[in-house]
Amino acid sequence: MRATVQCRARRPKGTAMKHLATGAALAAAIASSLAIAAHAGPEMSDAEEVQAVQQSGMTLNQAIDKAVAQTGGTAISAGWEDNEAGVWGYEVEIADASKAVQNWFVNPKDGSITQLAEENDDHHEKGAADKD
Repeated sequence: MRATVQCRARRPKGTAMKHLATGAALAAAIASSLAIAAHAGPEMSDAEEVQAVQQSGMTLNQAIDKAVAQTGGTAISAGWEDNEAGVWGYEVEIADASKAVQNWFVNPKDGSITQLAEENDDHHEKGAADKD
């Protein structure tokens, strides 16, 4: 014979509403994050990314050379990314003589180069501690 003991803690009045409000706030935060992620465009698998780069008609080195030639700066990083319009291409980070870092988008389809807005530059988000 097995005895089962159940304990139920009583919640003070009003805590159910607090939990409900906290749950609603959490749900809103998750929904907001999902909306932001959906705006950023779909992520590519590694295989899809390799295929897209190979079919783009431009190599990473060519994209870096174009960005450096246009800006006169030094490339410090580059990668295959999508821009605000959902177009895939190369994002190249360029440092200029004053140590300012800017991101440039190189479109492999038409060869155009456009500067990206500062909020897309992750060096600005790291904070002032990175400054010399």
